[in-house]
Amino acid sequence: MQTTYQAKKQTLREKKLELKKRNIKTNEEALTFFSWIILSYPKMLIMQTANCFILFCAIVIAFLVNSGNPLLANDISAMKDDGSTLNTDSAVCMACKMTVIFFRSIYEQNRTRDSLIDVATFICQYFTHRESLICYSLAKQFREELLFVVEKLILQPDALCSMFLNDCSNSGMDTSAWNITLPSKWPDQKYPTYPAMREDNLRVLHITDLHLDPEYAPGSEANCSSELCCHMQSESNGSTIMQKSGYWGTLAVCDIPYRTVENMLQNIQKLGKIDYILVGGDYESHMDWTYTKEDHLKTIRNLSAVLHEYFENTPIYWTLGNHEGVPVNSFAPHYIPEKYRPQWLYDELLSLQKPRGCYTVQLYPGLRLISLNSGYCETSNFWLRINETDPDGTLSWLVMELKQAEHDGQYVHILSHIPPGDNECLESWARNYYKIIARFSKTIQAQFFGHIHVDSFTVFYENMNDDSSKPINMLYATPSVTTFKHLNPAFRIYEIEPGINYRIVNFHTYFLNLTKIGMNTTSPVWELLYSAKEEYSLNDLSPASWDLLINKIIYEKSTYNRFIRNSNRRDNFICEKKCRYNVLCNLRKGHHNMTLCNHLPFPRNPRYFKSYPSYKLLGTVDNAGKTTLTVTKQQQQQYTNIIMLLKKKLRSYILKRFLQLFLLSQN
Repeated sequence: MQTTYQAKKQTLREKKLELKKRNIKTNEEALTFFSWIILSYPKMLIMQTANCFILFCAIVIAFLVNSGNPLLANDISAMKDDGSTLNTDSAVCMACKMTVIFFRSIYEQNRTRDSLIDVATFICQYFTHRESLICYSLAKQFREELLFVVEKLILQPDALCSMFLNDCSNSGMDTSAWNITLPSKWPDQKYPTYPAMREDNLRVLHITDLHLDPEYAPGSEANCSSELCCHMQSESNGSTIMQKSGYWGTLAVCDIPYRTVENMLQNIQKLGKIDYILVGGDYESHMDWTYTKEDHLKTIRNLSAVLHEYFENTPIYWTLGNHEGVPVNSFAPHYIPEKYRPQWLYDELLSLQKPRGCYTVQLYPGLRLISLNSGYCETSNFWLRINETDPDGTLSWLVMELKQAEHDGQYVHILSHIPPGDNECLESWARNYYKIIARFSKTIQAQFFGHIHVDSFTVFYENMNDDSSKPINMLYATPSVTTFKHLNPAFRIYEIEPGINYRIVNFHTYFLNLTKIGMNTTSPVWELLYSAKEEYSLNDLSPASWDLLINKIIYEKSTYNRFIRNSNRRDNFICEKKCRYNVLCNLRKGHHNMTLCNHLPFPRNPRYFKSYPSYKLLGTVDNAGKTTLTVTKQQQQQYTNIIMLLKKKLRSYILKRFLQLFLLSQN
């Protein structure tokens, strides 16, 4: 009997140990944080006994929450509406908030403003796992901006920590706080058809996300532990290089050298006349901790010079990416003091001299191009923490331009950078942008975006929260020129009607096959990856045709594999489970409402994929949109019961946790 009791006790000890080991890394970081405060500010700890007591309690709670204590542990994370998890109960988030509370006491006693920069450096290094040198450089870059914003926020822990840590706030800003004012629709608005200027289509080049890297070094380490590789300093002293970077680029966490862009333009020259060029943003490398205004201006001038060298008489239209900001993602609205605003950037790109970095230009009779600065939707743009309501009136300006185009009976193409459905775009901005597209869907004939580096598209619907409603517009995300991360460089040429309605009739995506080139230094040839109509057997490039294609991508294995290959410009790219869900979801998610992904025949939470039936929900989709699944009746029934299965597993999991609590309480 005694032996049985001892065995049970030993088992309970092992279970306790296992629970404690789950988040040992987080606990070590919390301890490091606490020790750092004691060593750095001993006098302040004595003077601020109350604050220290709160801080100590927070750390203790953080230890308990993350050590498997059954009274406080909660493995079933709070789920938000979009399926992601909140970090508000984690030690990392809690320690961050206590750091802010502690330094608020310093700030309120008129201590040095540099103490606040210590907060930023500490949070970056210990809570986001970036290198110490990078964190120091970023904190130095953001110093004035951060101090200005922090003073406006009066150091609110929720608001400040959410600037560094995703979802580290329950209160946060109300993303539904503002709504754009839209004009009522004109009754039976009829749009004219413009006579064709010529027989052949307009040919428009779109290049985006170049991320030029002047420090790219052929033969350097491509498989490094740094945030950006393919630099001479990427390799360790005396160590063997695991993966040598190529001459023209590398499928790794690397950007590209200037020569690759120049070679690309040489290849484009040979493909025939280009009527105008769209340059889609993000020209600097991903070494964002080294950004300076001088380097940015140098990059833009060099890129502009090489574009005009190869396309001397071709109109070039620019837009801004989030990496044009100095610091990165930083675009101060017009109500912020002038010294913080990127007017130097707008002045450099003459067409962007407006305060908000947006402009409109008449391309042809009946066709306007609108360049929209999406930096005002960037979630990491700290200035928007002060007020995210229509920053700088950008979307109000867009409505005004579209209303004028509608009044004049003209069509519009939109050039921008961050897709509204991307996680880096504020939902309030994305939701209002979607409303604008829906209102002016007959005026807007194309949306050209980039930012995500992969090749993708998004269908917009008449009802912005219902993807079964009528498809009304298209957004095209052109693939990146940079290889970051593990992608072959690419560019795209659109064919557009030379009049009539100025619709896109086809596009052709070209890429540089770095796998084939290897270490060869001979000038390479860029290959045609695919042409949209031919590759996907599209009748046209209307929203309805793309909506039908989405169903084929979901259910037809061959179409899905072809789409993934084209999206990543690689034959061997594997995209299953969570990756597959996200890729397919984004095809219909023009803003952050996850109900737009309810059409997908598998669960959104990756933890449930192991319970997903082993068969693939595959079949065929005819031109009328009817789907025929190639599964047995028994398999269909299995899929029908999957929700019940998930509920049972959840109940079982909860019961198991209560059982653990009971057993531990008996110890």
